[in-house]
Amino acid sequence: MEAIRDLFQGLGQVSLWTTFAWDEIEHRYRRSYLGVIWIVLSYLIFVAAIAIFFGGFSAMENSRFTVYVAVNYAIFIFLIGNVTDGCDVFRVAQTWIKSAPIPHSVYIYKSIARSLFTFGINVTVALVLAFAMGWQITVYALFTIPALAVILLNTIWVQIVLGYLSARLRDLKHLVQAVTRVLFFTTPILWVREEREGLVGTIADLNPFTHFLEIFAAPLLGRYPHLGSWIIVGAITVCGYLLAIVVAGYSRKRLAYWL
Repeated sequence: MEAIRDLFQGLGQVSLWTTFAWDEIEHRYRRSYLGVIWIVLSYLIFVAAIAIFFGGFSAMENSRFTVYVAVNYAIFIFLIGNVTDGCDVFRVAQTWIKSAPIPHSVYIYKSIARSLFTFGINVTVALVLAFAMGWQITVYALFTIPALAVILLNTIWVQIVLGYLSARLRDLKHLVQAVTRVLFFTTPILWVREEREGLVGTIADLNPFTHFLEIFAAPLLGRYPHLGSWIIVGAITVCGYLLAIVVAGYSRKRLAYWL
């Protein structure tokens, strides 16, 4: 199928989409005195604010809660970033799409590579913060490797679906922005899932972001992720790619006209 062929053709053009990604990073922080240090500062400011203002609502001791927030927030903003970027992934590249025969997946890989750069910085800061607070990284941390691989697989289909649909339906981006604001409060970042039962716990369990955070953050926090979260993430991955193949198959040749 053309959609699947496009994915592999784009994946093979590593130098192209990494160059695009780095150029966007440089452009974003050009003429800034601190440059990419702003990524670290904004991340630390948020984690510190949450630890101070919400730490008292958790049964965890303050240092454990701070590490919990730091790890979960790092993966959350990576996931949310790929959702919101997916809405614009083709629209910001419309000049290239209309003028050059480049696989559409190149723009998706570029977008993911750019957000992965920020994610790498945030996770490094989170680990440094954890070590500074006496946190011990256990052997469970090895499970973050397959977790990150699965998360990256999901960012691809998410950007494919949102990229094509947003090019056709311009209101979709506004809907996604509204939903992501709600997800921030219904995903266990400001609070601990194990400490919430009833309606709040049910809403968290129905939130797919909860399970993506679980498979990545739990190993760093010293325990094996819940098996149920892995099953849900696996089901989302399979269904997501089936949806992406259908959407891309219908939209691929129409994209230039929609833009």
